[in-house]
Amino acid sequence: MAAKTQGGIRLSALCPKFLHTNSTSHTWPFSAVAELIDNAYDPDVSAKQIWIDKTVINNNICLTFTDNGNGMNSEKLHKMLSFGFSEKSVMNGRVPVGLYGNGFKSGSMRLGKDAIVFTKNGETMSVGLLSQTYLEVTKAEHVMVPIVTFNNQHILLTISDPVESKNSLKAILTHSLFSTEEKLVAEIIIWNLRRDKNDKTEFDFDKDKYDIRIPEDLDETGKRGYKKQERLDQIVPESDYSLRAYCSILYLKPRMQIILRGQKVKTQLVSKSLAFIERDIYRPKFLNAKTVRITFGFNCRNKDHYGIMMYHKNRLIKAYERVGCQLKANNMGVGVVGIIECNFLKPTHNKQDFDYTNEYRLTIAALGEKLNDYWNEMKAKKNEEYPLALPVEEIQKQPDQTWVQCDACLKWRKLPDGIEHLPEKWYCSLNPDPQFRDCNVPEEPEDDDLIHPTYEKTYKKNNEMLLKTSVSSSKDFRTFSPVSGREAVPRALLPETSNASQYSNQFNAFFLSLKRKILISVTPLTIKTPRLNDRAFKSRDDDDDVIILEESSTPKPSTDSDVPVVKTECINVDQEEQKKSSDVREPSSASTSESRSEQLTSATQTEVPNLVVKKEEVEDEIDIQVPNVEMEINRHSVNNLSETSAELGNELRNQLQSANKEKEMYQSKCEALTKQVETLEQRILEMNDKYVKKEMCHQSTETISSFVEENVQERSLAETTLLYEQALEEIAKLKEQCNTLQNLKTECSRCADGESKSEVDEIAVQLDDVFRQLDKCTIERDEYKSQVELLEAEKNKIACQCEELKSEIAELKASIPQAVARANDSTASNVEDTVNFSDGESLKLRSLRVNVGQLLATIMPDLDLQQVNYDIDVVDEILGQVVEQMHEISST
Repeated sequence: MAAKTQGGIRLSALCPKFLHTNSTSHTWPFSAVAELIDNAYDPDVSAKQIWIDKTVINNNICLTFTDNGNGMNSEKLHKMLSFGFSEKSVMNGRVPVGLYGNGFKSGSMRLGKDAIVFTKNGETMSVGLLSQTYLEVTKAEHVMVPIVTFNNQHILLTISDPVESKNSLKAILTHSLFSTEEKLVAEIIIWNLRRDKNDKTEFDFDKDKYDIRIPEDLDETGKRGYKKQERLDQIVPESDYSLRAYCSILYLKPRMQIILRGQKVKTQLVSKSLAFIERDIYRPKFLNAKTVRITFGFNCRNKDHYGIMMYHKNRLIKAYERVGCQLKANNMGVGVVGIIECNFLKPTHNKQDFDYTNEYRLTIAALGEKLNDYWNEMKAKKNEEYPLALPVEEIQKQPDQTWVQCDACLKWRKLPDGIEHLPEKWYCSLNPDPQFRDCNVPEEPEDDDLIHPTYEKTYKKNNEMLLKTSVSSSKDFRTFSPVSGREAVPRALLPETSNASQYSNQFNAFFLSLKRKILISVTPLTIKTPRLNDRAFKSRDDDDDVIILEESSTPKPSTDSDVPVVKTECINVDQEEQKKSSDVREPSSASTSESRSEQLTSATQTEVPNLVVKKEEVEDEIDIQVPNVEMEINRHSVNNLSETSAELGNELRNQLQSANKEKEMYQSKCEALTKQVETLEQRILEMNDKYVKKEMCHQSTETISSFVEENVQERSLAETTLLYEQALEEIAKLKEQCNTLQNLKTECSRCADGESKSEVDEIAVQLDDVFRQLDKCTIERDEYKSQVELLEAEKNKIACQCEELKSEIAELKASIPQAVARANDSTASNVEDTVNFSDGESLKLRSLRVNVGQLLATIMPDLDLQQVNYDIDVVDEILGQVVEQMHEISST
């Protein structure tokens, strides 16, 4: 291989096998088709229509792509057939889809082994060949692309080297589907399409004559259906296996018509064809506070097709990507479709995914959160408006708006509500809105500068408020604690002695128990609660309270005799004994106020060494017995509480009741489960008693001597070993039986498969016979139809002849009286005149009979005119009979 050099340095070579290697990036065939559609859509071509069709040329199934956009000269065509050249730029506001200069090569070589490109630009037409077959036949070491250029008179033009042009033309006419220059047309043709191991094309052209589909596969369950690799556990959308459905959503805002196999694809504005449309915004930090619009709505066509539609520069990259709650195995997020244009992400080479970067992961996470917000908001609104209706995903929906594309200017127009049926071709002149009834009027502007979401997330706000209330309620409990008691009660009303500590202890116990239930029922977060120390009780004037925050412990009230019982405590026997001993050691002066306060403070501290850890169960109903004297003293302070605290108390009571109900429910479930566990244990014990028999009872073993006990043990050991060996033998036998049964099962399944196959073959043969008979019947029917048509034609011809005969007979009848009159007049003349006259009349009569005989021969084919004597009235009699028959026929 001679290496080419530039500046004395070797150039990199490109092996012909790279054409196939490069095409393998397209694991899905429709992504290869999309690459060719993108080339026609991009602004450098700016085609208004592209035609995709299947044709047969020289017994080869071919795919053809034809567009009416701007063509290429030979230099641009050479760059398109080379690798890595991309000179596309934004034109007239249209952003190009092409990025890498690789789409045509990878897409065309994925669909077939050979492709030929015809392009016209001005007064020149160029033809280029990209063929793996040509490179294999010529055993080329580099990728060669023959290119020739013609003028409008189909005369070969020499661009650089005349020898190169002649050799390129010879290669194209030899190794392509066209053998002469006159057959070259302006389109892209791909042949030698990829086939499977059964020599069938990877496309199904027969199931729908207006579509190109991917054939269905036969899976393990016997069901047929095509699934992309990333959708093995999802319901497959139609766009995965139908090119018509895929082309309808290929562009976020279509600017080109796609005609597939002679029928226009009904493209749609995906973001406008949803129900309950709302828009949200995404402000990623890596975009420097720029906003990205996200559109959410419900799919009106099929609720099972849902997820995020991710576009890049108006081109679909990922379809129905499930995020957020849609990934869970429930009905959350069903039917919701999100649309986002991710121009800030980088697509992969096949334009079917994005590079898995940190930006992509952040975007997917944000899309999941925003889709959850939309789903919760829509569900909450539906439950408020129609609480007894179907779930929101089951309701039949209609698109919020109706949009249609003009077939002339390709602009999108919004139609008023109520228009359901549209003509096959729609133009701006048919628009009911007079403002947009002209093709020169621009489209309706879109709110690109969206700063805030179009809907208020009340559901999310309510949850946040509820969470804040639950957190703030834990802070509001300080109003009733001994530390901050002066915040709610005036200092003059506070009792001076142990009554204050006792009263505050009661309130502390009540609200702490209440708070535990609320926090358990509202939120799973562990909220830290303040704990008190001795300083709070030693000095009421000191505002700098020392608070120790702990996550898993809460202050407990002291077990004083005067304090009402708030919680039931489960204490072990050892702990009760320790408590009794400690109570005995306490001095008798514990009844005084000072000792009571000391006991109270020690009971609320976790630092006390003799603190007993107790398992507490909060009672369903809490009764607080407050001494009447203290209630009268503090009644004034309680009345001064704000309305907000009263509302908070009501809310807390409601939540307490709900928590109690949930606790009862869980207790009942726990009891049921424990009962089930006990029954299972009992069954296990019974099974053990069945298979393990105890031969020695308890009473006999008490009186047996040690020598007998040893014998019994040895005997029992021998028996157990025997039993164990027997069990092993039985296990081996059971295994053999299982193996034989398994073999029988496999043989039966094979037989069943064989029978089913034979039945299928018989049914196929019968169907073949039926179809053959049907074909015969259709052929016979066509023959009978042709015979009937011939008979009808003959009948019409005879009817015309009958009409002519009727008219001639009428004329003859009219001429007979005149002839008779002339004959009577001639009798009065002389004999010579009579003879001469009779001779002339007889000649006329004979000639008339000859003509009538010929006419009768056409009606009566059996009549032999050679045996008819025209001198007598035989022809007259035959004519009379025919006339009578004609009269009868006409009368009937």
